[in-house]
Amino acid sequence: MVGVMVVIEDGYPNKNQYRKFNIKSVSKSNDPASLKEVLTRRFNHPEWKVPNLIVVDGNIIQQKVAEAVLKEKSLQIPVIAVVKDERHKPKALIGDGNLIKKYKQAILLANSEAHRFAIKFHKEKRAATFLR
Repeated sequence: MVGVMVVIEDGYPNKNQYRKFNIKSVSKSNDPASLKEVLTRRFNHPEWKVPNLIVVDGNIIQQKVAEAVLKEKSLQIPVIAVVKDERHKPKALIGDGNLIKKYKQAILLANSEAHRFAIKFHKEKRAATFLR
């Protein structure tokens, strides 16, 4: 299992700040636990710029996990969750309505980029494992 972090600045991807995470603490599919690990590890890097908004793929459960990690780290950063339909297309955004309205395009871009980047990383890992 893998997790990723993407960064959108001024409406554009900043690929130099993208990060990949191999999930270490979870042995079987558990999105909330995997998200908790990724966010905890991400915020253990004080040298990385603190975001002004966090976008998670999922629903209210993932949003609450992200908020719990932020509280643990004494950080106050708004969290927006992107709910997907059965074809993995965004169908709803959960979080502060004003932020959603203001940053909707950046939120959707971040979610799309994270999905693309995660799939690419997962395929690379699977190919490397297959070649061993």
